[in-house]
Amino acid sequence: LKMAFSRETDTSASQKNLAGQPLVTTEAHALIKEWKSWNLSAVFTYAVYWGILFITMTVLAAKFTTLFLSWLIEETKSMDLGTVTGILVGVGVVMFLLPPVPGLPIYLTLGIVIVPVGREVFTSEYSLVICMAYASVVCLALKLFATFLQQKVIGGLLKGYVGVRSMVGINTSLIRAMKLSLQESGLGLAKVSILCGGPDWPTSVLCGIMDLPLLPILVGTLPVFLLVVPTVLAGSFMYMTGLEVDGSPEFPWASTAATICQALAALVLFGFMISAAYYVEQTMSSRAEELAEMPYDQEVKILEDEAVAMNEAYDEVTEWQHVPVFARFCLLASLGCVVTSCYMVQLFQEDAFTEYQLTSTIEVQLNGDWTNLVKPIGQIAIALFVASLAFLFIFIRWATSQARRLLEKKGEEPEVLQ
Repeated sequence: LKMAFSRETDTSASQKNLAGQPLVTTEAHALIKEWKSWNLSAVFTYAVYWGILFITMTVLAAKFTTLFLSWLIEETKSMDLGTVTGILVGVGVVMFLLPPVPGLPIYLTLGIVIVPVGREVFTSEYSLVICMAYASVVCLALKLFATFLQQKVIGGLLKGYVGVRSMVGINTSLIRAMKLSLQESGLGLAKVSILCGGPDWPTSVLCGIMDLPLLPILVGTLPVFLLVVPTVLAGSFMYMTGLEVDGSPEFPWASTAATICQALAALVLFGFMISAAYYVEQTMSSRAEELAEMPYDQEVKILEDEAVAMNEAYDEVTEWQHVPVFARFCLLASLGCVVTSCYMVQLFQEDAFTEYQLTSTIEVQLNGDWTNLVKPIGQIAIALFVASLAFLFIFIRWATSQARRLLEKKGEEPEVLQ
């Protein structure tokens, strides 16, 4: 910030006292001047988004995911291994087909759920090892099957839809560089790195849009097993951490093992991503002429141009000095609610939620009612979170409608492409 403000050295007369002395330092004046130039609507909106992300990760993802997984473990204990595997594969396929969902939580879930069921099936002294190996193989098969569906069903059959190609980001520099690497024959390091380290959904769907043969893509995806194994092990060890025998941990080393496996999985994932980024960047620099000659998807470009026009209109109507009192109130209320919710969850976590682990049960720890997970303070925090979402929704709806009206006045109302 100091670098941005160093050029501002003048002190206005309005910021001087009666004796002619400045009320603030030159640097402070530059900071104030720069702050006044910000679009407060965008600043407050981003602050709300960060609050939403914080609550989502610390409450929805951490607390309620643990609750769901413990319920799933309890419900599947009485089922046979084949039935449980079928349920998990079905849920995993659905999650893989959703663009924002990565593979890691799916692998982690199988590692957690398979162990308690598998221990009842495999009764040998190596039952845990067998369960983990079984879960790892199932995860790899699930990944390959999801890749097949993403490539042949979504990318292959739905590539005529502009929305699908737009979600892939077909005109972005990243995807255009990936296309050059993926269309190469054989399985070089660049191609394998992109298949394993690129974003799951866009990469597989892009292969379908390009009509690439399926078998080489599946073979090039096999190294992802290096990520599957430590992730599955991390999930299994997380579950084993809570197991007790006569009040003592059955596996006292499980917590350490889980941490090591999580770190190893993160290291492998980071390696895949860095490798993919390296080869994409190399393609951009060494094959710049080919990228420049590569045609753009014109239908997607029209959609993107419309989105740019809409964003510019949105920024214009949400300039803070032009925002009416009601809309300002909604945005500030959203910000206030989410900030309060974040502080309540962070500072009073023990008073907001009941302690609950993967090996806990709703019947014992929560007296048969899953809502007992959230204590009164937690209920207030969640209510404030929901209120923040509602206020933000109202503000965005207002701003979007104003932006559309502005585009209509300019004669730039976009046509919706199907």
